[in-house]
Order: sequence, then C-alpha cells, then structure tokens
Amino acid sequence: MAPKYKRLLVLMLFIFIVPAQFLTAAGNHTISGWILNSATGQGIPLVRVTVDGILAVGTSPQGYFKLADVKTGAQIRFYRDGWLLAPNFITASDSQSNIIIIGHEKNEPFMQLSGGHSYSMALRNDGTVWSWGHNRFGQIGNDTVTESSPPAKASGLTGVAAISACFTQSAALKEDGTVWVWGRSIKKPEPVKDLADISVVAAGWSHMMALRCDGTVWGWGLNDAGQLGNGTDTQSATPAQVRNLNSVVAIAAARNHSIALKKDGTVWAWGANESGQLGIKSNGSNRPKQISGLEGIISIATSATHGVALKNDGTVWTWGDNSHGQLGDGTNVASLSPVKVLELTEVTAISAGEKHTIALKKDGTVYAWGFNHDGQLGDGTIIESHVPIQVANLSAITAIAAGGNHNLAQSGNGVLWGWGANVNGQLGDGTTLNRSKPVMLQLDLR
Repeated sequence: MAPKYKRLLVLMLFIFIVPAQFLTAAGNHTISGWILNSATGQGIPLVRVTVDGILAVGTSPQGYFKLADVKTGAQIRFYRDGWLLAPNFITASDSQSNIIIIGHEKNEPFMQLSGGHSYSMALRNDGTVWSWGHNRFGQIGNDTVTESSPPAKASGLTGVAAISACFTQSAALKEDGTVWVWGRSIKKPEPVKDLADISVVAAGWSHMMALRCDGTVWGWGLNDAGQLGNGTDTQSATPAQVRNLNSVVAIAAARNHSIALKKDGTVWAWGANESGQLGIKSNGSNRPKQISGLEGIISIATSATHGVALKNDGTVWTWGDNSHGQLGDGTNVASLSPVKVLELTEVTAISAGEKHTIALKKDGTVYAWGFNHDGQLGDGTIIESHVPIQVANLSAITAIAAGGNHNLAQSGNGVLWGWGANVNGQLGDGTTLNRSKPVMLQLDLR
C-alpha cells in the first residue's frame, strides 16, 4: 500500500474509532447506594435492580447495591414485590455513590398514616390517598373546602408511595419520584415543578422539604425564620437546596423549622428556635446545625416546638418545649439539649403532636405523654403526664401517627384507631366528640 494511503487509513481510524472509545469511557458510570425501609431505617434485601430492563443485581441483606459500567442516559429501576419504592427509577447521568431509595411496605390495607393539625390522611396500598376532617384550606385535596367526616379521596392522585400532612397543607410522593402538594387554598394536588428523584417529602406549616435520592435536601415556601436552610430568610416559590447538608436519609418539618437525619445517625436542624426546638443554644439558624448528644439515631419527628429522636437501642430522646411534659423526662422544664424519655425501651416508631408525643413499642403497645386536654394520651382521662403512659385498649399495633391534638394507629388486622381531639371529625368515627380512649374508625373507602 502506498504511504499516502496508509496515512489516510490511520487518519480515518482515528476519526471513527478512537473518539468512539473515548466517548464510551466517558459515558460509563459507577452507581451505588442503599434501599432503606421507611419504617425502620434498615436496608431492604432482594430488591431487583435493572439497567435498561435487564436485571443487573439484587440488593444485599443490608440493602446495598452497586452498578458498574452504566451508560449515560440508562434507566435504572428498582423493584420488589410487596413494596413501593421512591423513586423507583433514576436516569444515569454521572457516577454516584450513597444513592438513597426509600421503600414502603404494602401493608393491608394502609401503608402509611399521617396526622395534620385537625385532619387525618391515610395512604392505601393501591397508591391512593384518603383524608378526613378539617378542610377549610383544601388540605383534603378533593377539590372542595368542605369539611369531610367520611374519608375523601385526593383528586387525580395515584401511584403514591408516601404522604405528609401538617397544619393546612399536604404533600404526596409518587413512585416516580415527583412531589404533589395541596392545601393553603390549593384544593387538589398539583405537581411541584423542577423537582425529581425524590425519596422523602415533609410538609411544614408554610413550607415544604424534600429529600433527593442523592442525599441532598431541598425546600420551598415561607422562609422568615430560615426554615428552608439555604442561608437566607427570603421565601422561595421554587425548591432551593439546603446549604452544606448531604448523606441525609430522613427529614421532618414543622411550623418554622426543619430537621434532618444523616446516614451516620446524627441529627441536624435549622430555622426558628424560640422554644429550643433546634436543640442548640442560639436564636435560630438559616443553615443546618448539628444537635449535639445525638448518635445512633434511626428515626426523627418534630412538632412546632419540640423534637423527638429514636435511637438504635430502642430508647427515645427529646428536646425543646416541655411546658406540658411532652419531653417525657418527668419534668415540665424545657431543654436545649436532648434528654432521655423515662421508662421507655424497645421502641420501634415515634411521632410528635403539638404538645404531646407518642411511641410504638416492639410488642405492639402504644405509649403517650404530654398535653392531654383533649384526651390525646388515650388513657381515659384528660390529665397530662410528664412520663410515658400506656394507651388503653390497643394491642398488635403496627403503625402510629400524631396530629395536632389527636392520634391514629393501625393494628395488624388493618383496623384503624383514633383518639384525642375530634371537633372537625379528624378521628373518622362519624362524630365530632373528643375521645380519651381509642375508638375504631368507621371508614368507607369507596
């Protein structure tokens, strides 16, 4: 072959072959992370992970997965029978580690309960959302502002994996990682723009927080106390990233502050601190601050003025306002640092009401402490308690949720129970009578 043709052939090979190899190498990514149980924080094993429809791996007993040589644009999906996973797919765009996917078990018939201030929400295992009680601001999501005693279905909302209710607004996370919100005069669910790949959503009084599967946290809405955590006190109509916070696995929001749990078991908080709800000695913070004294935490909850954390040894820790004994330490003295709840062990779930706290134990019993004016402690009285007391007539409970001054619980046979305030029909028992002991909810979800 003549030299000039050899040079031409080499040039053609460089143009058509070498760049293709460079592009392939640049488009290959390593993606790893964890799939965690929303109820326990533990890993979910045997989740099928596919890349462009082809089974790649299954998660380890600890819920871990790792993918290599994933092309840019590849669709990575997650599936396990009997579970809803959020988000259930992501699109590969870069190498990523510590991806967090949250799994919600399809319990019968309800996957999750959430208590608003004077209304209640339940997520059915078919992915639909039902609510009852106060609806002046459209927080039930059925395109009305009419109070509802029988449960009403949120309009046009399916494929939901998780819910969150707060004061006058509600949120739902769909399997596809999108967030839908309603309330505050929005009468039916609307999608949040420019927000994707979400694992957890938390509704505050006038702001919302969302956890992306990459471990970052995003917030929008009112920000007068720095509750969005973006370093300002300027409200935002679109999601803004919380400053200097990553590797987050759980979030919670309340009136004008927010808290987050990192994978290392530490807890961080930002926003207002007038009652010590941030667990730090300051007037407040518009950026996340670590709450000292909390390690090995697996679950968090918060009210407007006090916080609650569940440790991996089954003990419960609280901080903030204690005017009615809601910290459970035997006093009514506020605490800027976490204190251990007395005489309470083997706890598996926690929830914070406005001025009271509830906990679910491993044996299926429920305990409550704090304010009791409306019977929210469930012991048959309206006398507050500064230490945990057992809620009457409840056993084999699998899930709990505290509202403003009422509570919800689900037993293993799928029956829902409610107690406490009921002036707006938030207990769902067909009356507006407060209940100082749990009553079975009369729900017709058709």
